Amino acid sequence: MVLATLKVTLEREGFQVTTSSEPRKALQLVDDGDFAVIISDYRMPEMTGLEFLVECRRRRPYSSRILLTAVANLATVVEAINRGEICRFIAKPWLREELLAALRDAVQRHDLNAHNQALQAETARLNRELLAANKALAAKLSELESRQPA
Repeated sequence: MVLATLKVTLEREGFQVTTSSEPRKALQLVDDGDFAVIISDYRMPEMTGLEFLVECRRRRPYSSRILLTAVANLATVVEAINRGEICRFIAKPWLREELLAALRDAVQRHDLNAHNQALQAETARLNRELLAANKALAAKLSELESRQPA
């Protein structure tokens, strides 16, 4: 019921949604695709939502993770944040606007992480080029110095 409600709500807002009611199948989906946001209920078959999101974090560290739960005790919240690096914790029943705002924030967080990763890769590439250019310049300078009369 939660999956169907989420899917309809989010698709109406223009989000592309992939669902699974089985955590093991969901992990396979995570392996096969790049998801900006992964949402999980705390109570699921086979494993808790927190265990699922911890595994998702290992497989897709740049995906934002949201945990839905009716279990709203402080220990659960702290564990979710610390172990799963959950970006949002939403209590059920959720408010539609709160969920949508959280999802938009999570997508933006993912996009910023992806952009940051691309910038870091570009910086590393430019640094390698600069190092090669400096080596070539040093070799040229050494060659010119060796040609000068003593």
